[in-house]
Amino acid sequence: MSKNENYGTRYMALLYALSFIVIVVMLYTDRNLQTDFGSVKPYFYHWFGLMATGIIDLIGAFILILKPGRRVILTSLSVSIIMVVFLLADTLTYSSVGFSTIQAFAAYLFGVTRYQGNMNYIPGLYDILLALYVINFLVALFYLRKTPRPVKS
Repeated sequence: MSKNENYGTRYMALLYALSFIVIVVMLYTDRNLQTDFGSVKPYFYHWFGLMATGIIDLIGAFILILKPGRRVILTSLSVSIIMVVFLLADTLTYSSVGFSTIQAFAAYLFGVTRYQGNMNYIPGLYDILLALYVINFLVALFYLRKTPRPVKS
């Protein structure tokens, strides 16, 4: 294992751990996420989807620490892309959560100010989560390019 692989996997593990923390805060504080904007109790399927994302982040952080290497960096790069697509694709579910347009739901998810008429939540957390995945992708890309490919014999 090269020094670059070790540093890279530690940075990526930290970013996944931070993503996990952001997700835990979202799961705990976002009443809209918990109840489908007040219509479902106790939890809504978006809540469970985000919980699964958090579990993936936590597992990824541990794998990055325990098994650093080029293959793990490549996997982290792929997972980061999938998570970014997953978060952006969530806007396509706008009608299932009662929004009339994709733009309105995107404003709720990605807005840094509170969206009017909704239950208690902390605006900006979705933005932070998306940024962490993009940064993780960039870090993985950087360290992937710096780590030597294994020599085939």
